Amino acid sequence: GGGTALLRQDGRLGKILRGMNRVTDIPITVKLRTGIQDDIPVAHKLLPKFESWGVSMATLHGRSRQQRYTKLADWKYISKVSYTVNEMPLFGNGDVLGYTDYYEHLEKHHVDGIMIARGALIKPWIFDETKSKRHLDISSKERLDILKKFCNYGMEHWGSDSI
Repeated sequence: GGGTALLRQDGRLGKILRGMNRVTDIPITVKLRTGIQDDIPVAHKLLPKFESWGVSMATLHGRSRQQRYTKLADWKYISKVSYTVNEMPLFGNGDVLGYTDYYEHLEKHHVDGIMIARGALIKPWIFDETKSKRHLDISSKERLDILKKFCNYGMEHWGSDSI
C-alpha cells in the first residue's frame, strides 16, 4: 500500500505527512508521479494538499505508474500543475538526459528546480555538463574510470557479494 498506491488514498497520505512533520524538524519532501493510470492524473489535486500538510518541497515525475518509461515525461502537465502551489517549491523530473534538457525545462515549465534521476545513471558526468553548460566528450577510458568509481562507492556502502 505504499509508493504510488498512496496516490489513491489522500486521507492516509495526509495523516502520514502531517505525522512526519509533527515528529521531526527535518523538512519533509515528496516525489510523486502524475498518477497511477495514464488517463487519470491526480498530482494537480494532491500538490495543494501537500502544501497545506506542511510538505517543504515536492518533485513531480511527469509519468504515471502505468506508463513507466514507455513514453516521454509530460512536462506540459508538470508546468500546469506548478500553478496549483503557492509557496512550496516544485521540482520537475523526467527525461533530463543532458544539460540542454535541464535548462530547457527550467526555463519553459515554471518549476523551481529540476531533479536528474535516470540521466545520472546513463551519464554520471551530467552534473558536470549541467554546471559548465556544455557537452563533455568523455573518452571511453574516462567513462570506465567513472563507472569503476561508482561501483566502488556502492561496494563500500552496501558491501561485496563475496563473503
